[in-house]
Amino acid sequence: MPLRVLAPLLLATVLGCSAQEVNSPLDFFPGSQPTSWAVCDKFGAAGDHVQVCASLVNAPGTQTAISYSISFFLPRTLHVRLAAFDAHGALVKVLLDGEESATIGQYRTPPIIWDFTDSRGVRVPRGNYRCYIAAGPDFVSSSDVAVP
Repeated sequence: MPLRVLAPLLLATVLGCSAQEVNSPLDFFPGSQPTSWAVCDKFGAAGDHVQVCASLVNAPGTQTAISYSISFFLPRTLHVRLAAFDAHGALVKVLLDGEESATIGQYRTPPIIWDFTDSRGVRVPRGNYRCYIAAGPDFVSSSDVAVP
């Protein structure tokens, strides 16, 4: 194979690529540390730092999860980016990417719902996924989600 063909192929392999130009969740959300979003302040939200609260939503009358409900508290208007990734670190779906107003005294209503579909609207296979959120320049967090 000629060197002029082989060199670009090797470069593409080393650098990696994807349709969204995102190579991993850490490229998308640098500095993130996994945390639990299930620990929510039942009395509302306050303070000067971002808080995230999430839970699985079951189908009525069953124990089968049909979606993941994510809400957050923002002390001021911030750019929020929220996305789901699969266990291999591939971007599944961007759930939110835009300016969000402060949510003084409460979590965001309505919450952001991930219905376990990808960016094409196709149901993802069962397995482990991770949702990431970035709010403003300083807050980055993630939470694992077991999709049934």
